Amino acid sequence: MKTVLVTGSEGFVGSHLIKALDESKYEIVATCLPQLLPKKGEYVALDILNLDLTVEIFKQHNPDVVFHLAAVSSVAKSFRDRPIAYSTNIAGTANALEAAKSLNKDIQFYFVSTCEVYGGGEWLSEDAPIVLKNPYAISKYAAELICADYQRDGMDIIILRPFTHTGPGQAESFVIPTIAKQISEIEKGKRAPLIELGNIEARREFLNVNDIISAYVLALEKCTGKETYNVAGGSGYAISELVGIFSALSKKEFELKVNPTKMRKNDIPVLFGDGSKFSRLTGWSPKVKIEKTVEDILNYWRAKV
Repeated sequence: MKTVLVTGSEGFVGSHLIKALDESKYEIVATCLPQLLPKKGEYVALDILNLDLTVEIFKQHNPDVVFHLAAVSSVAKSFRDRPIAYSTNIAGTANALEAAKSLNKDIQFYFVSTCEVYGGGEWLSEDAPIVLKNPYAISKYAAELICADYQRDGMDIIILRPFTHTGPGQAESFVIPTIAKQISEIEKGKRAPLIELGNIEARREFLNVNDIISAYVLALEKCTGKETYNVAGGSGYAISELVGIFSALSKKEFELKVNPTKMRKNDIPVLFGDGSKFSRLTGWSPKVKIEKTVEDILNYWRAKV
């Protein structure tokens, strides 16, 4: 049985991944920041900015596979705190790679990058130009370059570039959760019937997190070698379209206001990917309809506010 060590297990995607991995196939080592250790379940405290600790934890558990998710994953947060984004996403990845290398054995290392490295466009394939428009994209592409450096040392590193995804449990700083939270507050009379957003014409894939997790599980089973793969469905929605779906589900009417202060200077108008390389290899395709995704997130926030 292979041992899979997952970094960032306390995060939005990491928490879903460790639940989805088949315990009959894998021994799962779920690592997370010491200050964010969940109260339930078996987790290993790990701060990837501490190289000595990272090496110690890797040697203690001796994984065959590392799935590296630990990161600052918010574009907005990367603008607010560049040093944290750069140190976590760049130095943290270098430490995880060095710890994996220190095991002195064949190991598969999956690095989760981002579609943000393309800087926008439609049906972007893996060989599309790299255009870095925000600190998050810079940090992730820098980490990809570090992966390439370790690949030259013979490490088996697979780079995954997922396109925009969401679902219940995602932080409210992301656009769909923030809409869902505001509507839930309006429904309960905790907020005036007004929703404020930034650029509502931005278009993204908005894949469901369960589809992304299905892709990651397939990647563990099917992807080998020093390759880069988009995880993408190839189509998506404007935020204004999602507001329309929310409006149909809302128990109360609300007004939508575009707030210029919520606009990003370097916002990407459209970001769709070509995931055919990954889909041909694994058979993956997104299954969850956007209406279901929106409804699930809204119900999550209805229970929370």
